[in-house]
Amino acid sequence: MKAIRKSVVAATGVALALSLAACGGTGGGTDEPAGSGGGKSDNGADKALKAAEPAGTLKAAAAKGARENTYRTKGTRKDKDGEYVTEGAFQAKPHASVMKDVGPKTAEYPDGVNHVITVNDKMYFNGEKIAGKKWWTFSVEGADKSKDPSSELFVRMTSALATSKDVKNTGVETVGGRRAARFQGTVVVSELAAYKGDAITDKDRDFVVNGYETDGVQQVELVVWVDVDGVVAKTEESGKGSKGEFRRADEYRDWGADLGIKPPPAAETATEKEVLEHEMKKRQQ
Repeated sequence: MKAIRKSVVAATGVALALSLAACGGTGGGTDEPAGSGGGKSDNGADKALKAAEPAGTLKAAAAKGARENTYRTKGTRKDKDGEYVTEGAFQAKPHASVMKDVGPKTAEYPDGVNHVITVNDKMYFNGEKIAGKKWWTFSVEGADKSKDPSSELFVRMTSALATSKDVKNTGVETVGGRRAARFQGTVVVSELAAYKGDAITDKDRDFVVNGYETDGVQQVELVVWVDVDGVVAKTEESGKGSKGEFRRADEYRDWGADLGIKPPPAAETATEKEVLEHEMKKRQQ
């Protein structure tokens, strides 16, 4: 019980310190959007960031980020399939997202671009399944996203790092124009699988462990940057498994912004019926 109280007090103290530093002390200040912390070094803010306790700060950042309805990402990924530049925009309610990967040219993606837009229960993919149509679509019916929705990648990574036995606060850096504390540690998959604390939900723990075990990963290096507003500014993941080495880095911004996610123009989109009929004709030839 004492350990639980100590963790709560530490996390609360860090959040208060970061909040006061961001506002310039105990005097009046104006509220700023999440992730708006300045990129210039500030003695007060940097001092609070350097003093931030890893586990409590990471838990609080994951929880705060999970409450945000929208955000954008930009990053890079390297795995067995090659190197990619990635971009994304995500909205929880109503559900919508845009994901774009630019990487190696393949038969499936001749230009190396994999671009997917999701709006409610419809997914839109770039590519000419039907001549003259730049996009094609199909429905994911029956998916009730209001019940136990999947956590975002940054929530799972931040929560997993909070369980690491050797996680450390390694200093302050500027990320995406914001000053942020850098937390780094090694997550041992077998230890994460056995973890029973409150830093990560059972659902997220099992999801992360299953993914690593499927790829033959025994341990992974995670780095998470948390800015002066207490939100995740960047995540980085690297390791080696049965499928080779992998590395991924993503920056996060525009928390709570209006992302304006819309489906592609109907005139440029092949319907699900058109695609199915086209595929049936191909098989009959």
